[in-house]
Amino acid sequence: MSEYEVTNDQMEYMKRLARRLIQWRKSASIDADDLISAASMRWWQFLMRNPDVTIEVADVDLIFRQQVKFAMRDQIRASSPVKVTRTYQAKLQAYQQPYTVDIESTLDIRAGDDFEYTDELIDVLSSVQKLPERDQIILSLSIDQGYSFTEIAYVLDVSVSTVTRAYQKSIDFLKKNLHDLQIARKN
Repeated sequence: MSEYEVTNDQMEYMKRLARRLIQWRKSASIDADDLISAASMRWWQFLMRNPDVTIEVADVDLIFRQQVKFAMRDQIRASSPVKVTRTYQAKLQAYQQPYTVDIESTLDIRAGDDFEYTDELIDVLSSVQKLPERDQIILSLSIDQGYSFTEIAYVLDVSVSTVTRAYQKSIDFLKKNLHDLQIARKN
């Protein structure tokens, strides 16, 4: 047996780990053989780059396990899940059509009702309508629906930093716009 071949114990470890990871992944786009193949390739590449690592090295098992885990993790991350849950499908369908704020349907204030903050509410809603459509969706998902920035990024297919920046920009815009409206109202 050459020094680059995988031992029986190492092969058994790769099979066990691959089966366990595939169970958790619940994906049909990748199987245990794909993971074992990726792990074997990574181990071979590691040994080729580091010829000083031999079977006699005490930590070879630890190094092997690290290389295998990382190779399988990378392979899984590169694959996409085939099974999509109903809740995820519902999230995607819910935001196929952008949600924008409509002042007429939002305000249910009848003439003669005593509502202390009517002007402020109208100012907030009109300020929100001035935002770009994507920013309105981000605000709606975050504030109204309670989604995290990571979930919003996943739904909109953008990065988390883009969502965070758009959210903060929208909040800053609303604060400034409402402040300007309050000053104009006082004068």
